[in-house]
Amino acid sequence: MARTTTTKKETAAAPAAEKKTVRKTAAAAAEKKVVKKAPAKPRKKKVVPNFVIQSSADQSVTYDAVLEKVNAAFDGEVTSVDIYVKADEGKAYYVINGDVTGDVDLF
Repeated sequence: MARTTTTKKETAAAPAAEKKTVRKTAAAAAEKKVVKKAPAKPRKKKVVPNFVIQSSADQSVTYDAVLEKVNAAFDGEVTSVDIYVKADEGKAYYVINGDVTGDVDLF
């Protein structure tokens, strides 16, 4: 019978070969790994309210129509506007830029 003998060099080389395959596998896995980006944040759109003001006399007016009347009544730069609607009076009262006040007819 023939005996198989292994030397110290051969046994030391065997674990090194295994480590190389592990390193290659880890490197291959790292290359295949896909970097996920954070989802893009949706841009906030300006919300424009859509409502209709209706009086008891079956008359109605939209927000856009009231805003157009207020803008026509004020000649200047508008940075902020507050509108208070009193349908029973048929008026919309406004405050523009915090200091200019007035009113417009709704109908």
